[in-house]
Amino acid sequence: MRGTADILVVGGGPAGSAAAILLAQAGFQVCLLDKGRFPREKPCGEYLSPGCVPLLRRLGVLPALEGIKPQPIHGMRVETSTGRVFTGQYPGEMISPHGYSLPRDRLDTLLFDAARRAGVECLEGWRAVDLIRSGHKVAGVIGALNGQIRHFAASLTIGADGRNTVVGRRLGLFAWHPSHRKVAFVQRFHVSADLTDLGEVYLGRAGYCILNPQKDATANVAVVVDQRDLPLHQPWRDTFREVLEPYPAIREKLHGAVPLTRLRILGPLACRARRVAGDGFILVGDAAGYYDPMTGEGIYQALKGAELASETVTQVLNRGKPTVATLEPYAVAYRREFDPKEGVCRLLQQIVCRPRLCEFVVRHLERRRGHVQELMGVVGDLLPAQRLLRLRFWTSLLVGKSLP
Repeated sequence: MRGTADILVVGGGPAGSAAAILLAQAGFQVCLLDKGRFPREKPCGEYLSPGCVPLLRRLGVLPALEGIKPQPIHGMRVETSTGRVFTGQYPGEMISPHGYSLPRDRLDTLLFDAARRAGVECLEGWRAVDLIRSGHKVAGVIGALNGQIRHFAASLTIGADGRNTVVGRRLGLFAWHPSHRKVAFVQRFHVSADLTDLGEVYLGRAGYCILNPQKDATANVAVVVDQRDLPLHQPWRDTFREVLEPYPAIREKLHGAVPLTRLRILGPLACRARRVAGDGFILVGDAAGYYDPMTGEGIYQALKGAELASETVTQVLNRGKPTVATLEPYAVAYRREFDPKEGVCRLLQQIVCRPRLCEFVVRHLERRRGHVQELMGVVGDLLPAQRLLRLRFWTSLLVGKSLP
């Protein structure tokens, strides 16, 4: 590392790489650490909502992304536990009429390489093990690589190191959600079944399954179940077969499929950070918390959170020191941006976990094009999430009125 950096970013996923790119473009000396070496696999639904497209454009990486020809995703096909099917397209008049699906190793490598080209000092294989403190202020991290210990000092430390965040945990800010304890089984396959340009969501009575099609007859499959329902003392491969039982359509698509990645288990799927900013630090991406991103907003939250962080950090470091007071605008902007979407996720979880209510809602959506457009706009990160939290949306849906 070239002495003390202005900004140290811990974690080279979408949140960390995006923040590093934006802050390097703003003229700061940025160092980016990641414990892995790229390309590296990451358990994920591997879906970019349409709302990610303008963010990637502003980062300057959209042409490179489109150059690797990811699979466009134009909407979602949802099948309930009784077989009722609902299909929704993303609103074509919005910023982007589609999202993308591609392997996370390709997306993360593209962003990490873009950070390097932007002038960021990118260091692979370094695991953050502890924080450097200066009184109450975070002043960097202590990293380890093959038994070597090194101090990485910086004026500001950005914790973008995911749900296992060292930065957040060492500060005592991280906690699993007390009641939402779901986990996901994730694996990518080469399949012989026909795939479309729609993400596929299958709702069970105690969980759900998502299939995201990718190019070259590839599909990413994620099965989400309650952690308390998992059988104990058997291989994960056998458990995966069991949790797939309620989804015959997925089992049929996976008949004869060839695994392209090893089975990964991710969870619990909800965590919290008591604060996202303080003296000498901020948290972005999964390190800042998330709630069961069943609508695929994880990458959007990472990229948008990085953008919000860079805006505040640029102003703070150009004028003074990064303290809990000066970084408060980021915390306010973060909650204003993401709390409503968490509210939507909670609401949808309540509907999905009640099969009769879910059938009732889907049946009404089939006849309400305006409501479908609004739903897909919010799910695709194209419309403010508050629009699904309005009582007017649900009352007009259920009584058969059109949205104004």
